[in-house]
Amino acid sequence: MGYPSPYALIALDLDGTTVKSDGTVSASVKEAVQECIRRHIAVIIATGRMPQSAKRYWEELNLPPGPLVAFQGAMVVWVPEGRIQSKVALPDGSARRVVKWALEQDLLIQVYVGTELWVSREDPRVRRYIDANHIPAWVLGPDEIIDWPEAPIKVLLQDDARVLDRLRGDLQNRLNADPVRIFKSQADYLEVVNVDVGKAKGLKAAAQALGIPREQVLAIGDAENDIDMLTWAGLGIAMGQAPDVVKRASDGVTDSIGADGAARALEKWVLT
Repeated sequence: MGYPSPYALIALDLDGTTVKSDGTVSASVKEAVQECIRRHIAVIIATGRMPQSAKRYWEELNLPPGPLVAFQGAMVVWVPEGRIQSKVALPDGSARRVVKWALEQDLLIQVYVGTELWVSREDPRVRRYIDANHIPAWVLGPDEIIDWPEAPIKVLLQDDARVLDRLRGDLQNRLNADPVRIFKSQADYLEVVNVDVGKAKGLKAAAQALGIPREQVLAIGDAENDIDMLTWAGLGIAMGQAPDVVKRASDGVTDSIGADGAARALEKWVLT
């Protein structure tokens, strides 16, 4: 059994940490998560995904009821009941500027409005995502996609990683005075959220709701959008395939997702 763990809460990023590129979760990760739960250690998900998309992995990991950090921390929702604890949308004007600029660049746009996903065109990448997660999406024209009833929670732009890297500086310059954050969540994903949004803030709210101090929180992630969460947690662990900037911001590095790095991290830092 080993000694009692110093950690009472584990926060797992999904894509690239818990979930492989084919959408599966390994048996080793599931077993490590269940062993944490057997030892009365809370395990939650902290993801950029919308709650409807993340919930299937909550169920697959067999997690007990608790808070889910979604939309990069823009929403904390209790699963399975669906009660929203906190929600922070983009400033309306900023969201419109992002979408109009992205339309000019012919980028694939995903706009998250309430519980809905709006996309700028039919695309195989989006189709795979919505089919795998059983999420409806609406393909809307240039005028329709900015005709939202409420400001979006986030805007996600997709293209080849090199295209996004080339265009990112221009977008940042255009939004320099706007209260927003721009970051990569995957190589081909560029996301824009409210400046007050981050996985760290979402995780902090979840930990407080569970009555767990920061020092007893362990977080595992693999991408730029995980950095604030990894630095906020009492212990932040980067996946082996994470960019160097993520590894430098972390307290430790585990194996890559292909080598079940999340399971190895839990075994090393929690379950020993």
